[in-house]
Amino acid sequence: MAEEPLTLWEAMRRAAEANPAIRSRQVEVARQTLEQDIARGQHYPKLDLYGGVTHYGYPSLVTPIRQAGVFPPMDKDISTLGVTLTLPVYSGGKLAAGETLAAQHREAAVQALRSSGQDLLFNVVATYARALHFNHLRKALDARLTALEREEKDIGLRIEHGRAARLELIRLQTQLSQARHDEMAIAQGERDALSLLASLMGDSRPASVLADFGGTAPAVPGTEEAALGRALRHRPDLLELQAMEKAAGAKTDIARGDRLPQLNLVARAQKAAGSDSTVYNDWQAGLQLSIPLFDGAVRRRRVSQARLEERRVQLMQEDVRNRLAAEVQQARGTLSEAQARLATALQGESEAEEVLRIETLRYDSGESTITDLLLAESARWGAVATRLQAEYDIAVSQARLLRAVGELAPDSFKPVSADGGAAGPSDPAGAGRREAPATRHVGAPLSGFEF
Repeated sequence: MAEEPLTLWEAMRRAAEANPAIRSRQVEVARQTLEQDIARGQHYPKLDLYGGVTHYGYPSLVTPIRQAGVFPPMDKDISTLGVTLTLPVYSGGKLAAGETLAAQHREAAVQALRSSGQDLLFNVVATYARALHFNHLRKALDARLTALEREEKDIGLRIEHGRAARLELIRLQTQLSQARHDEMAIAQGERDALSLLASLMGDSRPASVLADFGGTAPAVPGTEEAALGRALRHRPDLLELQAMEKAAGAKTDIARGDRLPQLNLVARAQKAAGSDSTVYNDWQAGLQLSIPLFDGAVRRRRVSQARLEERRVQLMQEDVRNRLAAEVQQARGTLSEAQARLATALQGESEAEEVLRIETLRYDSGESTITDLLLAESARWGAVATRLQAEYDIAVSQARLLRAVGELAPDSFKPVSADGGAAGPSDPAGAGRREAPATRHVGAPLSGFEF
């Protein structure tokens, strides 16, 4: 049975699920989720069980004085068993800030996962398109080699009948040798691209058959303004910095809370017994107040340090916003240029085909030389290569634009299905997009996490 061709969107899906770097990011999100649960648990009472057996050098009180005028028993061996309850009453806002800090650290981890996922998916698209580009080049070059080899045999017959000079055969063989070398280089490039694609998918076995792009129609923003607006809402690196800014604010609140009084409710119930095995019960409850007075300005400097961290993250956000506009503009410009180049390449290929057909007829009728035919054939090959390069650049440029707005997903390159469903994240502005029913929205869960 022939191997089922690997589609682009399936390669992207497999990479998103199996790539080790992405899985490590998923583990970090899970770790931060547990950290968030830990911070939430700081609000609850803490109940500890303790016990022990102690031998004293001198007789000690087994239990405190229980009533006036009655001295408690004493013993050298005392056993204790009890529970301690601690409940935070006031902590200067540190507990709430700690919970916020943990939540924002988790959000930053989620956005870091999305950012890594966007980069991974873009690399998959670029590598897949490159492998497919080499595959198409190799097939076109195979057809060219077949035509040149056929022409070589024809010239050989012409030479035998005195209708062609050996110089014509030498010129054709030069083209043939170059074409064979090109075929080897293209085949090696295809193998390298397939190996890299397998590595990105977390697989050790490269796929041998790739499916053409077919009816893939990635939904890209129609205008630069729409693209920039979506980037400001969806770019994971920007959202990660926003979470980091909130986390830095929570650190400031925690540092500020260290300078405020701390109040805890403490209670304890205990059983104690001496060597005579008589058990005595005891309990106590109260409030513990702690007020910081002087620490060498350590707490004050920690507040200043936390505020500087918050300012640093704000400046990083400003830098990302400044770069977003240029990145979106460049991505759209590259895509527009590639689309225009493809239209020109298609026209050029059609004209080169016609020129080659005419030159072939002229050569067969003896009206032109092999040089004219080889020039026409080389022009046609160059036109084919230009068209294939433009198709490759369009696919990569589409992925680059989707990554620039933070909406690149495995379904972005999924072909329109029979029931009318289409791939690609939703476009709030509805601009620059083919009509299609509801699709997977950016941020929808993928293997339990969001890209």
